Amino acid sequence: MTSDVAIAVMGALELRAGERVLTPSAPKLRSLLALLALRSNQIVTTGTLMEELWENDPPVSALATLQTYIYQLRRVLAKVGPDAQILQTKPQGYVIRLERDKLDWNQFKDHVRDGRAALDRGGAEAASAALGRALALSTGDPLADVEAGPILSAHINELTENKLQALELRIEADLRLGRARQLIAELKTLIAANPYHEDFYFKLMLSLEYCGRRVEALEVYQELRRTLVEELGIEPSAKVQQLQLQLLTVHEGSLSGADTDTATIATITPRITRPAQLPPDLPDFAGRASAVSMLGDLSLGTDGTPAARLLHVTGMLGIGKTALALHVAHLIRERFVDGQFHADLGNGSGRPADPYAVLGRFLRATGLADADLPQELDERAQMFRSWTADRNVLVLLDDAASASQVAPLLPGGSRCTALITSCCALPGLHGARVLELEPLEIDSCAELLAALIGRDRVEREEDMARSIAQLCGRLPLAIRVIGTKLREAPRYPLRKMVRRLADECRLLPELCTEERGLGDRLCHEHARLSADARHLLSRIVGESANPFVDIGKASALGDLDLYTTELLIEELVRARFLRTIDLDGYGAGGYVVPVVVRSFVRQNRQAHEVPVDPTTDSRIGRAYVPAGPLSVGNGQNPSAALGGEFRR
Repeated sequence: MTSDVAIAVMGALELRAGERVLTPSAPKLRSLLALLALRSNQIVTTGTLMEELWENDPPVSALATLQTYIYQLRRVLAKVGPDAQILQTKPQGYVIRLERDKLDWNQFKDHVRDGRAALDRGGAEAASAALGRALALSTGDPLADVEAGPILSAHINELTENKLQALELRIEADLRLGRARQLIAELKTLIAANPYHEDFYFKLMLSLEYCGRRVEALEVYQELRRTLVEELGIEPSAKVQQLQLQLLTVHEGSLSGADTDTATIATITPRITRPAQLPPDLPDFAGRASAVSMLGDLSLGTDGTPAARLLHVTGMLGIGKTALALHVAHLIRERFVDGQFHADLGNGSGRPADPYAVLGRFLRATGLADADLPQELDERAQMFRSWTADRNVLVLLDDAASASQVAPLLPGGSRCTALITSCCALPGLHGARVLELEPLEIDSCAELLAALIGRDRVEREEDMARSIAQLCGRLPLAIRVIGTKLREAPRYPLRKMVRRLADECRLLPELCTEERGLGDRLCHEHARLSADARHLLSRIVGESANPFVDIGKASALGDLDLYTTELLIEELVRARFLRTIDLDGYGAGGYVVPVVVRSFVRQNRQAHEVPVDPTTDSRIGRAYVPAGPLSVGNGQNPSAALGGEFRR
């Protein structure tokens, strides 16, 4: 083989050697070259070549004439170089030796394969680019300038059909990317050239609908139907008819002037809807660059899995799981053009959301009426999976309580992604990629605080700003609460806030507002612990000023054997009341009690009681009465308590 020779068949036939064009001009030589190239590195028998050149009526001298053509073609190919052995004679026929990527048909197939795989895993941008590269290889109809016999004609049909399929896929990718407006003119041109190709009509109708041109979309359907009925005597396919029905509304009349009950149509066929349920993104989101990048990549799919992608973000209270998931969801939402669903599963409220009710909201968002919703949870889950099976959908499930709560809400298609957040581990969530969040980096904490109270203010007291972040455990939620209070008191010094936060027993009340209450959430999570785990946590915090602990120390503090201690420590880690750390940098495992947890436990020890039921114990409720934005956390007048420094 030689790397200098390249042959093009996806448009006009072309033989190149480097920069030189060596394409023969004689019709028979062109036909021979095209057929041998399409079967490169395979022996093409003499009989096949003769059938291509003369079909069923070869001349008496056909074999001698074929040998003459082969000789002439070999002379053309010899111009590549005297030692080039491109066209070789074999006992049963001839073969052109050609490196695989030197035939544009092979390159085309490789690009289409890459584009199809990217589209299957939800990577519409990569799919559009790969398919665009494939189509760029075909500047016209394949081998349009070659006289084709029966063998070559079959190959040309294959090339043409594959080009049309690549066009369909690329247009589908562009539709997912929201490029409907740019596709309209191209689709009209394609329809003019392929008047019976229903998928082009289908995609033109979708493009017009996406651009708010529903009347024109319906006219496209009527044009297709007239063409098929008048010229072929058939109706459009069920797929196109279904789209036409979906485009109709009660107020838009009937089909083709026929006596059709449009109310019935609207009832049995939901209108085309694209749910967009994501709450607003946080404008001051800071940090987590690697986590954002990783979740973004995983959400678009890189492993070719046939199932929906499940991404589970977990971590302790206030660590920023919801903010991260929501930020990522907004960054990737344009990839999920068929809709984005969101549900707050309410674990933090103590009343986890019922999947039955959540599925009702999801299905209504797709256009279904209440009367069409199944009455059983399993049937609703099946209907939601069916709706998502062939769609590109993002589902954000926030604050999940358990895997059993999440399972019915998962989409059913390989193009879908489910992004799930929870404080606790969800061991029953099979196949999920888990991201355990650590506290925010100190620089990102300062960036977040600067976004809340102003960069100049943070730069004037940079050390104090970092101290606030550390005292808040580098928890984004805690920093937001403190930043909100400081923003409403623009002349209050950061150093005084540091002094207030330094008292562990006062820390948790400082982090409570009317909207956000870490204390309430901790109460609910704490109540779910076993009595032994609560007792051990109380001993760890109450008997040691050091936030770090290992199994041996915990065993001694709890007066427990090592095995029991390990089980209880694992329970506390799963509930995020302890965080695993590397104590010495060499793999010696240990644990740290987060600052807000220490504050919570110390408050309850001071009350000489560990809360059991936060919904009924009035004393616990009083311990976490939400403080106003200017409160010091103990209910007294903020101006008096802080020497009047909140006055402007």
